[in-house]
Amino acid sequence: MGTCRRGCAGLLSLLAIIANPTAPRADEASADLPTVAAVGLCADHHVLALAHPDQIVSLSHQAAGPLSPNRALAARYPTNRGSAEELMMLSPDVVVLRAWGLAPTVAMLERFGIPVVRVGAGFRLEDAITSIQDVGAAIGRPDAAAALVAEFRSRLDAARSPIEGAPVAAYFRPDGGSAGAGTFVDDILTAAGLANLKAELGESGWGRLDLEALLLNPPDLMVVSYFDTASPSVRGALARHPVFRRLSRDIPMIGVPGEFWPCTGPHLIDAIDHLSAEIANLGLAGQTP
Repeated sequence: MGTCRRGCAGLLSLLAIIANPTAPRADEASADLPTVAAVGLCADHHVLALAHPDQIVSLSHQAAGPLSPNRALAARYPTNRGSAEELMMLSPDVVVLRAWGLAPTVAMLERFGIPVVRVGAGFRLEDAITSIQDVGAAIGRPDAAAALVAEFRSRLDAARSPIEGAPVAAYFRPDGGSAGAGTFVDDILTAAGLANLKAELGESGWGRLDLEALLLNPPDLMVVSYFDTASPSVRGALARHPVFRRLSRDIPMIGVPGEFWPCTGPHLIDAIDHLSAEIANLGLAGQTP
């Protein structure tokens, strides 16, 4: 298997090019880089942000879906569903996987000496930087990772917008889920100059935000996400709630595209930029304490 990995990957890449003439072709810049496969949406985000296009032999079946900010590029690659059989046929030099599950696949890959990098296990904004560095090192692209981290930090500093009185924001997903202290959502709200209602109520981690509590603690605005990608039944569950309907009429609402923050990945900075721009549109930015 060790002697076949490069050869098999090359043969499969050739077959993929024949089947898809628009697929990226190898060049000298990527000749010595390890080939890489991504398993899971969070892994796709990292690989597409860091890898040379010619390194990528496969992405997850979610890579060209609505929660991928790189759908057009992702559509050019073969996809996988994370089975050991698929990945062994592709014979990548490195596999980047989502943080949880797929234990049999990981065991098989490790048995054949294929390095595995897990991403998306962290809960804080800073964890995104760590995972960018880990993936960059594993796929032979530490300089690309360093550049991305530098851009991430620079944009984060530019986006920080302390606002007088720190308007209180309530965050919701379509199923009624929310995020309290100790989450990257809380970090992002804080970076944008907002106070997170769930955190203000002393709640931490991921969970639900009691809608009835909003009647006693009405927020200054609501931040919502994934309403455009959830199934109609899930999306409607919260939207039909009388408290949510009343608040959505009376309180400003900002939608953050779900593709920016499904995990602690490189596009969290895009969520911050988007949120900061929307706050400015509401006339809240620039009021420094």
